[in-house]
Amino acid sequence: MPVSVIFRILAGCLCFAFSGLSVHAKDSPTVLFKAAWLKNEAQSYTLEHKTYRMQQGDTSELETITLSADVTVRDSTYDRYVLVWSFYDFSMQSSHYPSVWLMQHIKDLKISCRTTTAGVLKEFPDLDDFRKGLDRSVESAFASYQGLPSEASRTRVYRLREELESFLLMTIHHVHQAYGLGYTPGEIVEVPEKMNIPFSETAIDAVVRKKLDGYDPESGVAGLVMATVLDTAQLNKAMRPLSSALIQPVYKQENTSALVMHIPSGWPLYGFDKRELTQDRNLYGEFFEITHRQK
Repeated sequence: MPVSVIFRILAGCLCFAFSGLSVHAKDSPTVLFKAAWLKNEAQSYTLEHKTYRMQQGDTSELETITLSADVTVRDSTYDRYVLVWSFYDFSMQSSHYPSVWLMQHIKDLKISCRTTTAGVLKEFPDLDDFRKGLDRSVESAFASYQGLPSEASRTRVYRLREELESFLLMTIHHVHQAYGLGYTPGEIVEVPEKMNIPFSETAIDAVVRKKLDGYDPESGVAGLVMATVLDTAQLNKAMRPLSSALIQPVYKQENTSALVMHIPSGWPLYGFDKRELTQDRNLYGEFFEITHRQK
């Protein structure tokens, strides 16, 4: 489907993606989220990722990363698709200058992924090359940095490199998590999952609940909303090493997300993922958006 057509659909439909679409819910049949891509077809997106902290109800930290991404169908066969994600135009808003400096040194980062014919994500065949590209960006940033960053700044930059890798891979996972399933308005589909959480390397058992918020047959646009419920006992056990208090704090995590897709073409138009980890009045949050754009 031409980019200009998808862009017009996006402009006209996002305003009612999670309200107006529900008008059609009662009469809508099951909607299949399925790839229908053509070889060499390409779409463009804008990505934004925010991390924030609140202590005692006040915002103590806010950082924003923005970038562009092009997705190209490199191969299409009877049993698979191969997509190439190209990331560029990185920028960052942060009070930590070395981190901003790093973003200016990331150039044309790419990763390919294989999916089933339905669009279900299977693997990243060149994941090692992708990671090496990030490592080279860090080395380039430090080599051209005026002066010698403190040990704390270097540690923070390396942590940012890990967070950036996680964010970019999460973006791809987020887009593909809807594919391969049919959704009926009002019906909740539960999918077991392993969820990574901030500040811990332990993956937590979770259940992702997916619901078709609505479908507009005229434009072919459907909205899917999702909520992830984590195993609370596993979450608090994983976070226990972070506290030395005799009375262990209680943690809660809330994950909500959504995806708006043009069903006939199988291309996403908009998506977001919000994750918040709270303990008493302290909060750590991540918010990510992907928006289709006209190149």
